[in-house]
Amino acid sequence: MKHPLLGALLMLALPGLACDQCGCGLLLGVQPHDHANNFGLQWRMRYLHGDITTPSMVKSMGMAKHGGHAETLPAGPLAYTEVYAVLEARGQFWFGQRASLTASIPLLNNFQAVNGVRHADIYGLGDPILLGRYVLFASTSGPDTTRLRHRFTAGLGIKLPLGRHDVEQYGERLDHDLQPGTGTWDGLLSLEYMVRGPRWGGSFGAMGRYNGETTDGFRMGHSASLAAEVFRIIPVNSIKLLPSVGGYLESALPDATDGMPDNATGGSTLFSQVGVRIWWKALGVSFTWQHALVNDLGSLMIPNRERFVAGITYSLERD
Repeated sequence: MKHPLLGALLMLALPGLACDQCGCGLLLGVQPHDHANNFGLQWRMRYLHGDITTPSMVKSMGMAKHGGHAETLPAGPLAYTEVYAVLEARGQFWFGQRASLTASIPLLNNFQAVNGVRHADIYGLGDPILLGRYVLFASTSGPDTTRLRHRFTAGLGIKLPLGRHDVEQYGERLDHDLQPGTGTWDGLLSLEYMVRGPRWGGSFGAMGRYNGETTDGFRMGHSASLAAEVFRIIPVNSIKLLPSVGGYLESALPDATDGMPDNATGGSTLFSQVGVRIWWKALGVSFTWQHALVNDLGSLMIPNRERFVAGITYSLERD
């Protein structure tokens, strides 16, 4: 391939999708030219803030969803702040013209404060992910950027339960959401479509996650994420700028224990999205900001506020 720069576009086109703390940000999106092996780093940060009301009945039914012994929490609204930050190393490797394998290893920092008092602040390796993709149909790859091009890719993957899920802090075992790992084998399904012309393009990505059950009978809610954007290609000498606008939707079913769903968990959030990508030779960098427009969540879920994604990728030329 004569233009490894454009192959790197795959690694930075869409922001990471699905839950940030489990390292599932693997929908990659636009790739005008195929078959460039690439590797890079992606940083994601999610900020959540809001009040949760804790009458005695709710406390006795599981306020430990967000940490702390229920009997120590006062009745009334509690102001929760949570920040999930992920630094993820990832690489994509092609086998022939249609099949590829993406692997990622996340390093996480999960933080929680209640009424301004820190309850958790942990660092740890998360669960690695392997995701195989297959190009179902696509335009012919090549250096010609004057024609309309498109591609549709499907993928199947697995999340490996290698991160710790028994971390204790301040004398208490942290809630499942705050642990570096989930302790479960989880399945992933991805679908991606891209179309681009000489100056404009668009992309759509979807990822679903089917969660396993821990040894103590807990299952995080199965989830799905959707992202869509339109982008403009602006050449500036040897640099290419790609500003974009779009939207991002994520949804999860309630968590369950021994098969019984907890209807105070789960829900959906709709984000607006703006971003920019910058390309120079084989190197690409990107930044995306997402702002929560609508939170439709269970009563024990903290509202999403902002999400930030930044990445850097290097593409390796292949013959």
